[in-house]
Amino acid sequence: MSLRTLSVVSVAALSLVLTACPVDPTKPDGGGSTFDAGNPPPREACSGGCASNQVCDTARKTCVDACGGCDAGSCVKVSDGVFQCREVAVMCSGNLCEPGQVACLGGACACLSSLSGALDTCQTAGKWCNGRVCANPRSLQQCTPGDALAACPTGFTCQPVFGDDLAVCTRTCADNNACQRGELCSRVGCLPSGLFSDQECNQNIPNPADGGWLKDDAGVTLRLTATVGNTCLLKDSEGVVTEAEGKGTGNCTYAVFQFWTDGVYPFETCRPPGTAAVGQACRDDYGTGTLATQCASGLQCAKTKGGDEGVCMRMCNAQPPALGFPPQPECGATEACVNLLRYTDPNSNAVLGVCMNKCNVFDATKNTCANVGTTPASCVPTEASGELVVSTNGDGICVPQRAAIAASGEVCAETDAFRGAACGSAQLCTSLDADTAASCTAVCDLDCNPADGGTGPTRCATEPSARCTGGKSCRRVTSTTGARVGFCL
Repeated sequence: MSLRTLSVVSVAALSLVLTACPVDPTKPDGGGSTFDAGNPPPREACSGGCASNQVCDTARKTCVDACGGCDAGSCVKVSDGVFQCREVAVMCSGNLCEPGQVACLGGACACLSSLSGALDTCQTAGKWCNGRVCANPRSLQQCTPGDALAACPTGFTCQPVFGDDLAVCTRTCADNNACQRGELCSRVGCLPSGLFSDQECNQNIPNPADGGWLKDDAGVTLRLTATVGNTCLLKDSEGVVTEAEGKGTGNCTYAVFQFWTDGVYPFETCRPPGTAAVGQACRDDYGTGTLATQCASGLQCAKTKGGDEGVCMRMCNAQPPALGFPPQPECGATEACVNLLRYTDPNSNAVLGVCMNKCNVFDATKNTCANVGTTPASCVPTEASGELVVSTNGDGICVPQRAAIAASGEVCAETDAFRGAACGSAQLCTSLDADTAASCTAVCDLDCNPADGGTGPTRCATEPSARCTGGKSCRRVTSTTGARVGFCL
């Protein structure tokens, strides 16, 4: 079978999203356009001599930046009359950090990334921040064609899928057999099927009159577009449905592209299901021989174990309700839909989430969490929406624990709870000081620790996590009015 070409509509939509919130190029550091990344502003005359990284503009008789402006770092004189933009060197505990490692965390060199994907400090090296180090780009991450020092993984090549300035790593292929499940082979490598024409997430339309499926006058079963979080009809490479009428067994999920400047772009695609049930281990590997670690129909792999490993959890729509219509599919009454990517759909339509049990660190009946399958879970006082890292009243979610967790006060591995609980219940992996490594920090109830030394409300006598132990004090960490949650410091 011949493959269809990439949908022009898809590429156009990507271009629109990526340019929706452009950064003002005249203010790269938030200041004036003539003072960038530590370079001195132009001097009004050359008679007093120019700075070491300036030259004299004899026509205007003004000292100007010798590099003409640096997007990152500072202009440095490397030899007589030769200037280059160089990244500012960072030293941590006497050690020189690698390019892209721009911060000291706990005394060690570290790169910095963002949940949006943009502003990754490893961009200068053509890499991506992975933990504290700059790592080579992975599948669907932006790359630099021809860069041998920041090459794609073995079996992948850096291809200009969305243009020369937006190349990404794709798996090389000669036909669909070389691709993973849910991907199709194109002239630029394996790509998620949703990028191709006629490969949208679809379901058949129920017919309330007879309990079957709605058909047109010619007897053809009609289809509608399904949003992420729903199941979808599986199709062949030509876009022809290959399973019986209904809602399908595939999972309408995201294929996530990452770009250095333009951030994360989640693209909807229908991926065939595996055999892993709720709570069972899963991996971000969709090869034909790994069905046992691919989530079954209606489930999404929540990567909470570290890296690309996690557990299967039920899919849901994490988009906030709009115009009184509840998002579908919903979670149960005792569950919350967790917005793993902290993403908001610009069309107020759907955002992929997973269902996790609700909890409250200050409620004796709700402060413990059942296992997710065989994986222990911690009650983490954070918002399922991702808007607040620390909840104001102790409400939280039961997050599956990482492969190993740290004890209270010990250094922990992950500060983003959505990537797995790195501490026990009623604790957050956090640091209030950039020079100090994140550690498991217990929370407390500020109402139960009044500044006047009183005992607080009567509930404090029996409330879990009300007060600190080990000689620590309950400290306010947010200025939000009415917030009860503090840190034991």
